Amino acid sequence: MARTASPSDFFGAAMRLLAGPGLPALRIGRLCGEVGVTSGSFYHHFGNWDGFVAALLDHWATEEVDRILELVRREQDPVERVELLKGLALTIPHDAETAIRRWAGTDGVVAAAQQRVDDRRRGAVREVLTPLIADEALVATLAEVGLSLLVGHQQLHHGGPAVDLAAQLDQFALLVRTHVAGVALPADA
Repeated sequence: MARTASPSDFFGAAMRLLAGPGLPALRIGRLCGEVGVTSGSFYHHFGNWDGFVAALLDHWATEEVDRILELVRREQDPVERVELLKGLALTIPHDAETAIRRWAGTDGVVAAAQQRVDDRRRGAVREVLTPLIADEALVATLAEVGLSLLVGHQQLHHGGPAVDLAAQLDQFALLVRTHVAGVALPADA
C-alpha cells in the first residue's frame, strides 16, 4: 500500500533539511524521499515549487509566531507571559531559521516572509511588554532588543560553539523585570 503524506509531513521534512544539510538539500526529490512518497504527492499538495515555498513559509509563520503568541495570550499574569515567551523562544527551530535567513538573502519571496515574521515577532514582544511598561518608546526598544537577541543568536552561533540561549533570555527577562520594578540601571552598565 502506498504511503500518503500531508502537507505537514512535507513541512516537517523541509525544516529538518534546512536545519541539517541546509538549503542545497531542499529539493523536490530529496523532500519526497524524506517523506517517503513519490513526487506526485508533492505536486498534488502544492502544484509546483513556488506553491510549496509559499505554503512552507506560511506554515513556518503560523507555527513559530502565531502558535507561540496564542500560547502566551492564554497566560493571564503579565509577568508570567514574559517567562512563557522566554521559554517558548527556546522551542523555535533555530538551525532551520538560520537557513531561512540565508535563503532570504537570495530570494525576494523568502525575504518578504522573513520580514513579516520578524515584524510579527517584534509586535508579539511589544504586546507582552505593554501591560508591564507604560513608556511606549521603552517597550519598542526592549522589543527590538529581544528580537535582536534571537536573530543574533541564530546568526552568530550557527555551526559554531554552543552558546546558552536560555541564559541570554534570562538576562533579557531580568532587564524587563528591572524596568517593571522601576529600578534605574546605571548609564554605563
